[in-house]
Amino acid sequence: MTAVENPFEEVRPKMVAARIEFMGQLAKFSKQALAQEPMGSEWSPLQLAHHLYVTDDMALEQMRRVQDEDNPLVSDLGELAPHLTRASEPPVSLDAVLAGMAARREEIFEYLAALPVEAWERPFRSERWGDQCKFYQLVNILPTHDKQHAEQLAALKTIVEE
Repeated sequence: MTAVENPFEEVRPKMVAARIEFMGQLAKFSKQALAQEPMGSEWSPLQLAHHLYVTDDMALEQMRRVQDEDNPLVSDLGELAPHLTRASEPPVSLDAVLAGMAARREEIFEYLAALPVEAWERPFRSERWGDQCKFYQLVNILPTHDKQHAEQLAALKTIVEE
């Protein structure tokens, strides 16, 4: 009989690597450039970091819903998170955002680590991804989201330097 692998131990390194990638890109900006808003509707690097904090909060809320309710319809993180970010209080400082990001990600890790293996297969409904999805799919959005914004920071860095 083979041992069932712990899904948290599989996803945690992906989440950590993606967040490190984002933080590495963020570290390339000067203190002044962190808050500098580019032209158009782009966010500043500081606003992007704040957005990840807001998204983690929303994702944790959705994860809890999937575990607490039977087959819930979850909100589209890609649609709702930007609206929640814009509606939230703007970040006070980089230090405050970084502390919030670290605390929220730790809260997510603690929550996921405590889940039994079978919890990762809990179903939920999503209009965006199709009618039926599994909990592990929701969790795997976070590293993908971090990577997308790390790439956005890299592109933004070239614009700021011009």
